[in-house]
Amino acid sequence: MSPQQVRRKRGRPSNAELALRRQAAAERPNNPLVNHEQIIRKAAEVLGIPMEPESIEPEPPSVPPSWTKGQLLNVRNAGECYVITLLGEEFDPRHPERALKFTNPALCQNFVSSWYARENHDPRAR
Repeated sequence: MSPQQVRRKRGRPSNAELALRRQAAAERPNNPLVNHEQIIRKAAEVLGIPMEPESIEPEPPSVPPSWTKGQLLNVRNAGECYVITLLGEEFDPRHPERALKFTNPALCQNFVSSWYARENHDPRAR
């Protein structure tokens, strides 16, 4: 058996080795390029570009007034967008106010989930 084979260890490192690695990583100075958000904010400040908050929620779509929360919906893929109508109705281009359009499938799913979600739950109501 050669000395290289003896020194080389196979398999999972021991807990002591993992602890030493974590301790060595904690002692290293932090790389200033790791925190990219601070760099972007500093660059925007220097250039005079106003930074918008990243947590801007898209405003919920305006639901037609004839709809009641919890009614069954019909979701169709119309090619470039998803169209939501009440169950039993089809999208009519002459009456676009009777339907909701979503170009983003995630926003469409979020709307449908919130449409059927229970706003508050009274444990006495069973």
